[in-house]
Amino acid sequence: MSKATISDVAKYCQVSTATVSMVLTNKGRISEKTREKVLNAIDELGYIYNQSAANLRHKRSNLVGLLIPDITNPFYAELIAGLSHLLEAHDSLLFLANTEDNVAKQNKLIDSLISQNAGGLVLCAAKETDMGFLRTVKKRGIPIVLAVRPMMDESFDYVGTNSFMGVQMATEHLLRLGHRNIAFIGGALNSQTRSQRLGGYMSKLIEYGISPNENYIVSCGANRAEGANATTRLLQKHPEISAVIAYQDIVAFGVMRAAKAMGRDVGKNIAVVGFDDVPDAADTSPSLTTVSVSAQQIGVAAGELILSKMAGQSNEIKSLIYPPKLMIRQSCGSGKN
Repeated sequence: MSKATISDVAKYCQVSTATVSMVLTNKGRISEKTREKVLNAIDELGYIYNQSAANLRHKRSNLVGLLIPDITNPFYAELIAGLSHLLEAHDSLLFLANTEDNVAKQNKLIDSLISQNAGGLVLCAAKETDMGFLRTVKKRGIPIVLAVRPMMDESFDYVGTNSFMGVQMATEHLLRLGHRNIAFIGGALNSQTRSQRLGGYMSKLIEYGISPNENYIVSCGANRAEGANATTRLLQKHPEISAVIAYQDIVAFGVMRAAKAMGRDVGKNIAVVGFDDVPDAADTSPSLTTVSVSAQQIGVAAGELILSKMAGQSNEIKSLIYPPKLMIRQSCGSGKN
């Protein structure tokens, strides 16, 4: 049976080959209905965008684009280090782009990277990412590996950690130390990763016979200042809170700063746990108990995966989940006083 061609797709959809081409290249004004019709036809007919031919036509390079939502977050600095070292070892180049967690900006950056002949993309997706847009990019023969932030789409390769398990470990550690009034601070309300971490927190509380208190759960931005402000407000309203799980280490640093400013002794009369295990976690005072997710290892794995896709070595979709590890340090002390 012969392979489907772009003409076959056009005939099946009763549109022009130019329309199919515009869908595949994200150019021109195409209605969402037509775009979906073409993409569905591509799947049904088994049309395969010839990546090797496209690379020859467009001189696709060894450039790999990395799109991250927050360049100021030290977690992503670790991921960048792992990915960049791997790419350098394979004579490939890294192009770093900061999406600022904005979907529209992310889409423009992806288009820009493709226009610069990037051979593949590693994407720490912005919240509310348009997966239809990414599927269109993928059908054009541009390999995409999702990293850190899962998007619940099994048609994409993914490298990350088990956020649910990580926060379960953190919560159980605090419970075993005797804490019962445990808060959860950080993360955006529309974040799938936050939902997973909250799930781990709540499930472990329930396992210990404790009903989660919604008043102990607050959202905030991914920086020290917002972590500190959220903590100040929370502890003023609920001084009985004896422990805090922060969505990220960078938020945990703000939690610790606010707790100290309010006269709390971190590690003695309030415990704090972070998530990420950035380098500063071990060096802060007191040192931060945190969930390690091997950011550099995730960067290396994402690099290996995107290079294999760019080389056309495998069409198999892979999901690489690295288990979290609880790094116990001074910020939790030895138990609740």
